[in-house]
Amino acid sequence: MDLRFSEEQIMLRDVTRRLCENFCSIANLRAVEGTVPGYSPAFWNGLVESGIAGLAVDPQYGGLGLGAFELTVVHEEFGRHLAFSAHFVSSVLAQYLLSFAGSDDQRQRWLSGIAGAGQILSVASVEPGRGHSIRALQCRLIRDGSGYRLSGTKYLVPYASSAQALLVLARDDAERSVAVLVEPNASGLSMQYQPNHAREAQFKLEFSAVHVDNCQLLKEGADISADWDDAMSVSLIALAAQAVGGAARVLELTVEYAKVREAFGKPIGSFQAIAHSLADVAVELEGCRLLVRQAAWAKDGGYAFKRLAAIAKLQACEMFRRASAVAIQVHGGIGYTNDADPQLFFRRAKQLQVLNWDAEVLEERIAALLLQELPDAGLSQHV
Repeated sequence: MDLRFSEEQIMLRDVTRRLCENFCSIANLRAVEGTVPGYSPAFWNGLVESGIAGLAVDPQYGGLGLGAFELTVVHEEFGRHLAFSAHFVSSVLAQYLLSFAGSDDQRQRWLSGIAGAGQILSVASVEPGRGHSIRALQCRLIRDGSGYRLSGTKYLVPYASSAQALLVLARDDAERSVAVLVEPNASGLSMQYQPNHAREAQFKLEFSAVHVDNCQLLKEGADISADWDDAMSVSLIALAAQAVGGAARVLELTVEYAKVREAFGKPIGSFQAIAHSLADVAVELEGCRLLVRQAAWAKDGGYAFKRLAAIAKLQACEMFRRASAVAIQVHGGIGYTNDADPQLFFRRAKQLQVLNWDAEVLEERIAALLLQELPDAGLSQHV
């Protein structure tokens, strides 16, 4: 198992880092937090022009056709710079779900749009009080004549105001978990910005008998539970890589601060309590980085990877939260204020931890995979 970056992966990292440095500085982050569209259009255009928006899209649809390992390269840089963009929800999660469950026409239309035209797809899966299981969804798709009607509420839908289409998860008359493509301007759909920890552009969506044609259903209306499970499992790796990148950056900032901030005539980094806390973060960080790359390597090699991906997301997000909490403590009183940078990392760490399968879901999933109550395999069924 070789987890080192190849020359091509180093080039990909450097391109991503330059884009982040040009458009995603801390000052730019502060400017776009809590706004709509909530990201730099120039940054998004750079991701499209460089091919990063279509990184995992199959080459037949204009993408680069690269794997999970390359996603970790890119998303670790996104994490380092706390970069706001629709890349995760559109180029990763929506892309994989469409690749696994979309029709030929849907793939041609939307995967080509993601890779070549910079189109954004968002995924509406979270519902108020329903947890993370798609079998508990209350959003309903009811047959109505030759088509369907979609009704329900979705929370925390990222970049919905910028999306050209929404992938909405719902339950149908037969109690199957289904997914449908809905236009954001569809009659009966309302959208409202929703406050969140990271102040990302996330929205509450209300569907009131929104008309849906047969051609908008993924998998012709069949149950998409297994496809959602596969898409989420791969996507966890990208989220874990973001957590690793964010933790690495906040550790660097904190180490530098500990070298120059003095107390009792000495740099505070010379005090054992602070030095050992930073050392603990450094140890955890390297362990999580290795785990994330191992999960990506297993996925790309066609090996069982779902347990590794779940562990990587669980451990990396918890480590990022602890690293950013240590950063706040080392910075002292100012670390708790909005004027200091550590709180930016802490809020992002907490959001990564609670969205897209939180710790409770991941622990239950890891146990089920460990006890073989769930199958842990590669994605050969989609090849």
